[in-house]
Amino acid sequence: MKKFLISFSKFILPFLLLIVAIELYVLYYPSTFNRKASYLHANKAATEMMVLGSSHNQNALNPEFLKLKTVNLANASQDIQIDSALFFKYAGEMKALKAVILELDYFTLEEKNDKENFRLPWYKRFFGIELYPISLYNRVSIYASSPSFFNKVMADAINPKKIKYQINQYGFITNDFPGVMEDLKYDSLQLAATAGERLKGKHAAVSLYNLDFNKSKLNSIIRYCITHNIEVILLSAPMYTTYINNEVAEKNIRRRQYVDSLKNAAPAVHYFNYENDPRFSVHDFKNDDHLNSTGAKKYTLIIDSLVNKTLAN
Repeated sequence: MKKFLISFSKFILPFLLLIVAIELYVLYYPSTFNRKASYLHANKAATEMMVLGSSHNQNALNPEFLKLKTVNLANASQDIQIDSALFFKYAGEMKALKAVILELDYFTLEEKNDKENFRLPWYKRFFGIELYPISLYNRVSIYASSPSFFNKVMADAINPKKIKYQINQYGFITNDFPGVMEDLKYDSLQLAATAGERLKGKHAAVSLYNLDFNKSKLNSIIRYCITHNIEVILLSAPMYTTYINNEVAEKNIRRRQYVDSLKNAAPAVHYFNYENDPRFSVHDFKNDDHLNSTGAKKYTLIIDSLVNKTLAN
C-alpha cells in the first residue's frame, strides 16, 4: 500500500503543480482587471474621480491623461448593478472624491447580467463583491470561472503572431488597435457593407424590467453623490456610424426620457452625449462601438477639459 501511495503521489504531483501554476498565472498575469484592482486599493484615499461602466468606458477613458487622480473601474460586460456595488463598496473610503463618471450609452439602461456571467467570481476575488452566491469551486479557482477564456489568454501569450497588449498602471491598454477597423484597413465602404451581418442583434434586446432596475440603481448613486457634494457626469461615448445606424429607436427614446427626468429632479447631474461627435473618424475606432488607443486619448483629453470646467462652475 505504501509503495502504491508513493507511486501515485509521483504520478499525480506534476498535474497538481500544473494546476497550481495555471491558477497563479491567471491570477497574476498583467490584466486590465488585476491592474485596476491593485491601483484602486493602493490609491483609494487619494482618488478624486471614479469611472464606472462597460468596455465602452473601459476603452475610452485613460486616467493617464486626466488631471484628477482617477480610477477607471469600467470593465467588459459590466452592468449598472456591478457599477452600483463597486461604487457603494468604495465611495465611502474615497475621502478626496470629487466626481463620478457613469456610462449612459444607448444600451446601458436595458442590459443586466444574470448569475451565469463568468466574470462575477473575479469581482468577488479582486473587489470583495458578490452579487449572486459564488460556488466554493469558483471561490477557490479563478481559472474555473471560464477555462475556455483563460485557455485562449494563455495560448495568445505564447503565440508570437498575437499582439502583446501594453497595460499601464491604471489597467488601461495603451496599444489597443486590433479589430475590424484594422482588419478592413479603415475602409468606410467595406465597413458599411459588412455591418448588417456583423452587428446583427448587437445590444438589440429591450427590457422594461431592466430599465426600471437600472434606473433605481443609478438614482441611488446620484442621491449619494448629491448628498456628499460629488459631481455626477453621465457620458455617452463616441460610436462609429455603423453602430449608430443599427440602434433600436425605442431604446434611445427611453434614454432621453430618463435624462430629461434627471434635468428636472437633479440639476446637479450633468449629461454629455458624444455619440455623433464629428471630431472622431474611422481611424479613432477599433470596432463599431469601441475607440482604439488613439481615439481614447483624444476623447480623454476632451473629458478632462469638460470635468475641470464642470468642477469650476
